[in-house]
Amino acid sequence: MLIFFSFQVIPRERSTYLFSATMTKKVAKLQRASLKDPVKVEVSSKYQTVEKLLQYYLFIPVKFKDVYLVYILNELAGNSFMVFCATCANTQRVALMLRNLGLMAIPLHGQMSQAKRLGSLAKFKSKSRSILIATDVASRGLDIPHVDVVINLDIPTHSKDYIHRVGRTARAGRSGKSITFVTQYDVELYQRIEHLIGKKLPLYKTEEQEVMQMMERVSEAQRHAKMEVSEANNRKRKGGKPDADDDTEESTGVRGKMKRKKKY
Repeated sequence: MLIFFSFQVIPRERSTYLFSATMTKKVAKLQRASLKDPVKVEVSSKYQTVEKLLQYYLFIPVKFKDVYLVYILNELAGNSFMVFCATCANTQRVALMLRNLGLMAIPLHGQMSQAKRLGSLAKFKSKSRSILIATDVASRGLDIPHVDVVINLDIPTHSKDYIHRVGRTARAGRSGKSITFVTQYDVELYQRIEHLIGKKLPLYKTEEQEVMQMMERVSEAQRHAKMEVSEANNRKRKGGKPDADDDTEESTGVRGKMKRKKKY
């Protein structure tokens, strides 16, 4: 009703322009309501990724996703990362796990307050934090030029969301890298992504022996993260306040930083 009323009070003789990053059903409906015989200008109607984006996949058992994530974050240390998860709960859990390992990770998801979301985003944009763990709430509408690597820890359910996620890097002429984790349960979803973008992605090479050396420390960090999430949920059920700010680095588990390799 608000949109309908606004159209009645604006002048009948006018030029109307409608801009959108994506043409969703809601945008198409707004177009029909507000435009008369519009001229449509679009960059491309085909779903595609930019040439300077290096895209990889990593096929691993689902139980080893966390340890491979930690391995890659340390292998590519010095870069700025966006790590996408499927749910708010997993976003918070992964952020806590990484903090327990001394990694500068902050969450961004729909269950955080607007103030906390903006706070996390500001810290990431200012480069005071190098790892943003997010749901698809961060896959569209954000312009953060310095994102170097996008990691799909949880493969997107909808193939088009893959385009939006990896589009957070390799922007404004810069190069970028994306790595998509594929488990034994994700093969069909991954095949849909390859079909949509019209290319086969190369395998991201890892050293399994080096990865598994981190397993004990990652398992310990996972255990502490699970305890912290459980404690926060208990406080919430009892009507108390949740733990400190969602983006705090004050966690109670393993604090020693993982040994990082030099970036060449």
